[in-house]
Amino acid sequence: MPRLIPVTMKSPMVSYMPFPRFLMEEPFFSLSAEAKLLYVLMLDRIGISRENNYLEPDGRVKIYFTVDEIQIRLHKGRQRTITVIRELENSGLIIRRKRGQGRPAVITLNYPDSAKPITKESA
Repeated sequence: MPRLIPVTMKSPMVSYMPFPRFLMEEPFFSLSAEAKLLYVLMLDRIGISRENNYLEPDGRVKIYFTVDEIQIRLHKGRQRTITVIRELENSGLIIRRKRGQGRPAVITLNYPDSAKPITKESA
């Protein structure tokens, strides 16, 4: 177990991933905690893909995230991992395009048009 230290006014901020507020509202409220966490992990990867210009021909930012990698990040078995991925697909938050021959699927993300963008005031 790591040694834990208190958070104080002088403590440096630790690295973290923002959690989209819309995931706590309908219709996404009913998603499992694992699906919400996976979406946050995918959003984190989107940032890296943007920096590297990983784009689909239509301009969508794409990520590569294999089932094996997701299993490791979620600490879940293969069947549960696939169920979580399908949950995000069925909700419309992700689109997965399989490429066959053992190659990782291309994943693009969506979010509701009602989602509030990050601004300097809200950050």
